[in-house]
Amino acid sequence: MDRSEAKPDPNYASETLMRLPQPRRPEDRLMLAILLDGVALLREHATGVCPHAPRLVSTTVRWFALDDEEWPLSFVNVCRTLGLDPQVLRGGLQRELADLGAVALLDPQRPSVVPLRAVPQAAPAARRRHAASPD
Repeated sequence: MDRSEAKPDPNYASETLMRLPQPRRPEDRLMLAILLDGVALLREHATGVCPHAPRLVSTTVRWFALDDEEWPLSFVNVCRTLGLDPQVLRGGLQRELADLGAVALLDPQRPSVVPLRAVPQAAPAARRRHAASPD
C-alpha cells in the first residue's frame, strides 16, 4: 500500500479540527484547544496509547454526548461558535475511534459498551442534584 492510500479520512474529528483556520479571537482559540484535547484524550485512551483515569474518560464522553446549550463551553456551543456541526463532528469522532480499533467507549454509568452519540439532556434540577452527589 502506498502512502496515498493510507491517508486519514478527512471526515475524522481530528482532521476536521486540524484543518480549521486558526481562530482570531483568544476565546475561540481556547474553544478549539478544548475540542482538540478532548479528541486526543479519547483517541489515546480508546487505542491504549495512553490510558486515562476512568472518571476523566467518562466526563469527556459525557461532554461530547450531551446536547446542552445552557453552558457556554458545552460541546454544542463550542462547535457552533467555531462554525462546526456538532452531529457531524460526533460522527467523525465515532468513525475515527472505530477505525483505530475502538468501536465504542465504555458507558460511564454501567459496565457496557455504547456508541458515542447524543444523549437526552437532563433537566437543570436533575443535573444539579447529580453534580452535588458524591462519586
